[in-house]
Amino acid sequence: MTLIAEETQLSQLADAIEQRVGHQRFSVWFNNSTRLELKGDQLDIAVPNEFISEWIAKNFTKPIQEAGREVIGGELTIRFQVVPQLFPGRRGQGGDTSVTPVKQSIPIRKAAAPVRAGGSFDPYAPKFRHDLESFVVGPSNQIAHNAAICVATSPGSQYNPLFIHGNCGLGKTHLLQGLVKKFIELHPTRHWLAISGEEFTNDFLTALRTHKVDAFRRRMRDVDLLAIDDVHFLAGKQATMEEFLHTFNAIEASGKQIVLVSDNHPKLINEFGESLVNRFISGMVVRIDPPNMAMRCEILSKMAARAGVLLDEATVQWIARRVTQNVRELAGAVNRIAAQVRHNGQQPTLELAQQCLGDLDRAMIAPVKPENILNGVCQYFGLEHRELMSGRRQRTISLARSIAMYLVRKTARLSFPEIGACLGKRNHSTVISACRRIEKAVSQNEQLSWSSALGQRCEEAGELIQRLEEHCRAMAA
Repeated sequence: MTLIAEETQLSQLADAIEQRVGHQRFSVWFNNSTRLELKGDQLDIAVPNEFISEWIAKNFTKPIQEAGREVIGGELTIRFQVVPQLFPGRRGQGGDTSVTPVKQSIPIRKAAAPVRAGGSFDPYAPKFRHDLESFVVGPSNQIAHNAAICVATSPGSQYNPLFIHGNCGLGKTHLLQGLVKKFIELHPTRHWLAISGEEFTNDFLTALRTHKVDAFRRRMRDVDLLAIDDVHFLAGKQATMEEFLHTFNAIEASGKQIVLVSDNHPKLINEFGESLVNRFISGMVVRIDPPNMAMRCEILSKMAARAGVLLDEATVQWIARRVTQNVRELAGAVNRIAAQVRHNGQQPTLELAQQCLGDLDRAMIAPVKPENILNGVCQYFGLEHRELMSGRRQRTISLARSIAMYLVRKTARLSFPEIGACLGKRNHSTVISACRRIEKAVSQNEQLSWSSALGQRCEEAGELIQRLEEHCRAMAA
C-alpha cells in the first residue's frame, strides 16, 4: 500500500476511534498524548510514558479494535512504544527512552496554536489532512471554493468574515483546512489559529477557572487568520458567545481575517442572538450543497485511488446513484470495498461492490411511510406541514406538493385516491397530473427552481428526486 493510502487509512482510523470514545477523551488521550502509525493490520502507538500506555490499553482497547474492524476490515495488533523525545514538554514516567522514534507516523488533528513568524516546523507537529487541490469542485460548492481561494490569497481584503455552511459530510471541514493550509503556504510569516467551536468553549472555560483570561485573549486575537469549525457549538452559551463577540470585534477592527464553518445559516441558529448574527452576515455567507452525480463519481474515483483500489466506471456510477447525501457515506462505501479487496485478494468489480454494499439496494426498494415522505419534503423545502396540505399555489409549495405526491406513489405504493387523501383530500386526477409532471421533469432532467428562506434554489430534477428519496428513507431508519 502506498504511503498516501496508509495515511488516509490512519486518518480514517483516528476518526473512527474519536466517534467511539468521544471528542473530549480523544483530545486528551490521543490527540495530545500519542503518535500513531498503521502498518497493515498493526497499529503502533508511541506515547511519552508508561502511565499513558497502560491507561489507553486498559480503557480504550475495545473501541480501537472496533474502529480497526470498521476501517481495515479485521483485527488490529496494537503495540505501544515509550518515546519521550516525541513529546517535548512532557516529563517521562519510566520506560525505555532509547526506542527509535516512529518515522512515518502522522499526527491526527490540526494544530491548536498558531505558527509564529520565523518559527520552524516540527516534523511531528500536527498537519492538516486536507488541501484545496484535493477538493472536488462543482456546481454545489463552486462559490464557496472561490471564496476560500480569495481569502487564503488576500486575507482581510474582502469576504470578511467568510461564513461557510451546509449539511454534515459535504466537505466544509475539508475546505476550511485547505484554506488554512493555502494561507500558510502563501503567508509563512503570518500568524494563524484553527480550532473548533468546542475547543474555543473549553479553552475559554479553562481560562476562567485558572484566571488566565488575558492569555486566552492574546492567543485568540493576536492572529492574522482565525478559522473556527463548527461555530454553532457556541450557540446558547451566553458567556462564551459574549467572549467570542469581543474576539470577533477585535480581529475585524484590526483588518484581520475570520473564517467560520457551521451546519446552518447564521439566521437559522436562533441561540446566537442578533449581535452575532448581524456580524456573521455582514461578510460573505456561502452554502455547500450535496454533490451532483458527476461530482460524486469524481469524488469516488479519487477516494478509491487514495485507498489503492481502482474502480471501473460502471462500479463508480452504481455507487454514486445510491449514495447522494454526503461525502462521508461515499468514503464508507470505498472503505468496505477496499477491505474486501485487501483481505480476500478479489478484484474490485461491480459484482464485488454489489456484494459489499447490498444494503444500499435493499434500502432503495423498501417501502416508506407517507408521513416520513411528507416530513422530509417539508424539511427540505422549509415548509410547514399545513402549507403542504393547503390549497395555495405559490411556486415552492406547489412544487413541493407535486414531489411529495410522486415520492409517496413511488415509495409508499399507494393508489392515486389514497395519495390524494394524504395530501389535503385532493382528487385522484390532481395526483395523476402532479406525478406525470414530475416524471416528465425527471426523464428530461429539467432544472427545478424554488424560493427558500436563504434565497433562490435550483437543481436538476433527477438529482433532487433521488436526494429527497434517500433523505426520507434516512429519516425513517
